[in-house]
Amino acid sequence: MKHKRGFRNKYRQGMPFPERLVKDVRSFAADLASRIANKGKLPVIVAWPDYPSKKTTIYKIARQLKMRLTNKPLSGAAVYLFFEDATEKSQITNNEISSLGKVLNARCTNISKRKVDAVLQEVFGFNTFVDPHTFQGTAVEKSDANAMHDGRYVDCPLQYLKEGAVYQRIIDNKTEEGFALDYRVAVIGSQIAVVYAKYKKWDVRFTNEVVLSRLLDPLSVFSTLEQANILKFCQKMEVDFCELDILKDNNDGRFYIIDVNTTPYGPPAGLSPIDVATSVALLADAFKQNFVI
Repeated sequence: MKHKRGFRNKYRQGMPFPERLVKDVRSFAADLASRIANKGKLPVIVAWPDYPSKKTTIYKIARQLKMRLTNKPLSGAAVYLFFEDATEKSQITNNEISSLGKVLNARCTNISKRKVDAVLQEVFGFNTFVDPHTFQGTAVEKSDANAMHDGRYVDCPLQYLKEGAVYQRIIDNKTEEGFALDYRVAVIGSQIAVVYAKYKKWDVRFTNEVVLSRLLDPLSVFSTLEQANILKFCQKMEVDFCELDILKDNNDGRFYIIDVNTTPYGPPAGLSPIDVATSVALLADAFKQNFVI
């Protein structure tokens, strides 16, 4: 996506001048407040090429840490984060990485469901994909692209396949109350920072329509081995900053990683105001410990 340079950030092409101006003024005011709070200093997070919206977790982390967030290339920034909202991302050259130092998520260029499932198999020893030509029974058909939320049930075997689709076994994550329970797991560096339980009505389980969310202690959800495998999975995906969508199957008790999100929004809807504030504080603390020198 092409961007048009604003005064403080580079905005998307076609953004009206008044909107760019308002965004720049708000950015300047927030950064001025952060500079005052930091006694004249203003550490910077460069997240590019896309400019993170205020709904993203990195935006909220930056505000919590009193850091400037921009997608305008700046030398000497405290942190560089490759931030592109795409399933298959642009390649960053070795020269670019060498000139900047460590760039978070620079090597994670593919978050397709095919990639995720292959790494799940490699690390955990099991996966979700089925062969729709030979599989007998009901499967889930969804786009290989990230964040489409278009899953639907199909009866296999199938003679004709949908272009760009993948086929997965059904994971039974229904609670006793009849909700679909998804776990959203924030991984920052070598740390599982937070875990959210997201409850959805069963008939819209493949959408992002959340009824209720809860903030959980990672130790209350995953064993030590499971946590180690989640972190190993992220290492294999070459991702430093992300949120994972994980489902637990009631039938076999296994956790299945089904999505990797490198430009996450959050905390999720349905969370109490206290838990929202706690989540942002935990995310910011983990970010600072892992990446801010």
